[in-house]
Amino acid sequence: MTEPDQRVGKRKTHTKSRRGCFQCKQRHTKCNEARPRCANCVRLDVQCTWPPIPDSYPPSPRSNPGSHISVSSPETTQHVDSFDLSIPDMRLLHHWTSKCYQSLHPDVPMKHDLWQNQMVELGFEHPFLLHGLLALSAVHKAASAPPGDRQSLLLQADSHMSRALETHRRLLEEPTVATAVPMFSLSSTLVTYNLASAQLEKPEDPIGSLHHCFMLLQGVKVVLDPQWDQIGSTTVFAEMSAMVLGDETLKSVDDRAKGYEVPEILRLNELTELLLNSEDKRACTSATSELHATALRFRHMPPQSDCYSLLLRWGWNLPERFMKLLSSHNPVACIITAYFAALLAQGYPIWWIAEWPQRILYATEQLLATTAELSRWLDWPRHMINTRSWSTTTTPLSS
Repeated sequence: MTEPDQRVGKRKTHTKSRRGCFQCKQRHTKCNEARPRCANCVRLDVQCTWPPIPDSYPPSPRSNPGSHISVSSPETTQHVDSFDLSIPDMRLLHHWTSKCYQSLHPDVPMKHDLWQNQMVELGFEHPFLLHGLLALSAVHKAASAPPGDRQSLLLQADSHMSRALETHRRLLEEPTVATAVPMFSLSSTLVTYNLASAQLEKPEDPIGSLHHCFMLLQGVKVVLDPQWDQIGSTTVFAEMSAMVLGDETLKSVDDRAKGYEVPEILRLNELTELLLNSEDKRACTSATSELHATALRFRHMPPQSDCYSLLLRWGWNLPERFMKLLSSHNPVACIITAYFAALLAQGYPIWWIAEWPQRILYATEQLLATTAELSRWLDWPRHMINTRSWSTTTTPLSS
């Protein structure tokens, strides 16, 4: 485990945020005090309200305007979204086109031109998307930055994502054909941003943070459904989905997987049968069945497929009732999610996923620490996550 010293019940120490927002105080979460919206509220996309500012409170750092490029585009007939690319922003854009884009899907080179060039061009036409790309670039840069530079980069990320979400929420209320593709692109970027930024800031509730990311995944459907014909016919969507398994490919993969199973996952139905009432049982049985299908597809998917797009489909398809159980930290739902984390641990190494499997496992272990009869259900995900030994092959899946 990556956090062995904390297993002995030691309380994690941290500096209290004396000037934090009301939302972080209510969640008993450390606030980074970035105004107008702190990092936690940006990530969770919730309102961020503050106590009165003392006269001595310093304003949030702003980018030095210096030389700049003005980017603007009408997103609707009534609103204009624009901003100036300052030198710090241009550095983030350079980082995106030279390094960050490659880190998103390092084993799927066919996606590189899409993220390096096409997304940036689309962002120039629709600046709210460009804000989202720069936010993700800042988080990627912060992941390897010296500690002294990290906070400044995270503040830049928060600022850009706040502005992206401001337009994003408005456009959800005023959907148009013209903004369908950039809205879908930002929604996809937002999922990666939340996984990456929550990982950097070491969430106190990893299960709650993952639940929020699943909510974002399901929220992409809100963007897709009204404008599906427009989005589905574009080159951008075609290239974004090229490495994801489409319906025909999924059928072929499912045919190859016939006769195989992952008995460890299937045995979760015994746990569900034992502990849950009928409504909760149906939700967890459905989630387990989808997880088993995901595991088989992952093991038999074609080379060069994007394994994380496949794995995250599980969060996309979770029943609403299961989402409520996970939100309330129901032990059975959390155990099932730990098995999902075991699959995540088998993907190719990538920075925005890296520590999630360990953290989900550790949080579930802590939840079940006083119930030995439930803790034993974590033996398989613990083995899979600690060894990361499950390769993508076509051999039987039992371990």
